[in-house]
Amino acid sequence: MSTELSLNAQAMLLLTAPLIVGRSKSSVSPLTAREYNGLEQWLRERQRDPTDLLNTGAKMALEDCRLGLDHERIERLLGRGFLLSQAVDRWRTRAIWVVSRADTDYPRCLKKRLGEHTPPVLYGCGDVTLLETGGLAVVGSRNVDDRLIEYTKGVGRLTAEARCTLVSGCARGVDLAAMRGALEAGGRVVGVLADGLEKAVMHREHRETLMDGRLTLLCPYDPAAGFHVGRAMERNKLIYALSDAALVVSSDYEKGGTWTGAVEQLDKLKFVPVYVRTNDERNKGLDGLRKRGAQPWPNPRAPEVLEDILKGPPLVEGITLKQEILPLGVQEERMPSEHYRQVEATTSEAVPEIHVKVTPGPADELFDKVGDILKRACMDVPKTEAEVAEALDVSRHQARDWLKRLVAGGVLEKLPRPVRYRAVGSANPLFNQAALEKR
Repeated sequence: MSTELSLNAQAMLLLTAPLIVGRSKSSVSPLTAREYNGLEQWLRERQRDPTDLLNTGAKMALEDCRLGLDHERIERLLGRGFLLSQAVDRWRTRAIWVVSRADTDYPRCLKKRLGEHTPPVLYGCGDVTLLETGGLAVVGSRNVDDRLIEYTKGVGRLTAEARCTLVSGCARGVDLAAMRGALEAGGRVVGVLADGLEKAVMHREHRETLMDGRLTLLCPYDPAAGFHVGRAMERNKLIYALSDAALVVSSDYEKGGTWTGAVEQLDKLKFVPVYVRTNDERNKGLDGLRKRGAQPWPNPRAPEVLEDILKGPPLVEGITLKQEILPLGVQEERMPSEHYRQVEATTSEAVPEIHVKVTPGPADELFDKVGDILKRACMDVPKTEAEVAEALDVSRHQARDWLKRLVAGGVLEKLPRPVRYRAVGSANPLFNQAALEKR
């Protein structure tokens, strides 16, 4: 991407950026996000662009503005041309580009999902087109043991094998482990920083992958800005907004950036489905996210399975249903009959009535994916309950529950002596013979 700034980007930087150059800094406070959004809306209503403030002068352009902005302050901000030129020269020597939300290169997914909270300008280094590829966001705590580091690197390697982009936050611990796993396997990565972009682009570890287009570093704050807790929280929005699904590998309970970002996504933003790690011992933070609506990660081992997860749930006869999946070992409580839909199996063998709790809304991604995976896995060779549990890396109890639901929904059918499960509609003549024996 060219490091040349559009006129709109120049105007937005002058109005909103601190323009940190060495020890030099602006003597006037840039506009806050709220102030700039109000000004931009006012300009849009009058069919004007930010560049009009440069062309006609702030005083003339804002003469009938009723936003409560100090015209002298706006003029002083727009008068920082020399400081901006110094900053641009510094960014160019580091191959840092700037894109404004008035530019065509600005990621459309951010505009669509963040709306008025979309950062006016983004700073970055690397291939800007990676920002439009979606992918899997992997986030987690900074302080984790070697076992979780290796697990997370494995997730990163799988995204590379699936040719999916990995999105993460560049923090030590889980974030960097996921990024390294993907890059070492030849994959693509978007790293979203909350600070220190200047240092990151100069880091030896990032040089080669930035140059070959497999790594893009992104930051919504000045490349020389230092760490600030509030900025880190805001940065989390971008990580989720740039992805198709998110995996939380580890989290503290009710504290820390990982918890706050995931809860905001689950309770408020709801951009993408949020999964939590389920491969070993329980974690209080992850359990807390499950209770808020996060889904158990199905631990895919094949690239095509991960691709399916990121594509989202399929429609069944044009209708999507949300099916509640309970934590392991928790029995479903019976609700009044009006809250249940009776589902009859479509097999030649009588199956007891099963009542499945359903609520209107998007289909539960995890259960849909499990159904897809098992339908393919059981198409050629019937699988036992134990084989299913091993293949999905879940408990026998969870496998039994899923199999029972899939039989009830007509996706799988149950074969007797020994008990196995196969996909409904298989054309294998041996399976058809088994069906005749059941009769």
